[in-house]
Amino acid sequence: MKVAADFVGKEKYSVEDLVDILKVLRSPEGCPWDREQDHKSIRRDFLEECYEAIEAIDTADPVLLREELGDVLLQLVFHSTIEEEAGRFDFYDVVSDVAEKMVVRHPHVFADVKADTSEEVLTNWDQIKREMKKQESDREVLRSISPAMPALMRAQKVRKKAAKMGAEALSVDEVKARIAENVRNAEEENGFETLGRALFDMTELARHLGVDAEQALYEVCRAYIEDFEAK
Repeated sequence: MKVAADFVGKEKYSVEDLVDILKVLRSPEGCPWDREQDHKSIRRDFLEECYEAIEAIDTADPVLLREELGDVLLQLVFHSTIEEEAGRFDFYDVVSDVAEKMVVRHPHVFADVKADTSEEVLTNWDQIKREMKKQESDREVLRSISPAMPALMRAQKVRKKAAKMGAEALSVDEVKARIAENVRNAEEENGFETLGRALFDMTELARHLGVDAEQALYEVCRAYIEDFEAK
């Protein structure tokens, strides 16, 4: 294994260097803090780095985006290094798997499947994903949507997936009526349920209107803070 001195003063570092740097940090001669970490202890760091990269995208700041993407990459290598130490997989296995996934899920590019529109591409993607994950029922598809996602984002994705699989097709007016009814009936004793249903249906209304519910709430919250500060 390489030693710390091998990485000092390099003009340009590679992905391979980053992988080796993590190994040095986790070694007995490395960093006490890095050696102590496991998946759960750096889980929050992973989330924070992803959110900071999103902030760089939202603010159209390429300098910040470059830095934050590097921090996200560091987290990927960190988690992969922990798995390599356990003998299960390494970073290059992760790279190989996702590269293979891109080839398999784009048969209109790498094979002879025809897909001329984005809609056809997404339909093929969902079908291939379902086959690869051996999801035999619609419930398995919905359960596969990560519960770790922000609730608003997850709710809209659940409704979108359900609609593709033939769930009840309510009109915009019907969805609005359900939202209004739940809001109207919301009281302290039933607020958890009624407001939960209203929020859930709001994500369906957003889907009908072509709005990203999570992003819409984010922007309104940002504007509220700016208006509050201006008063």
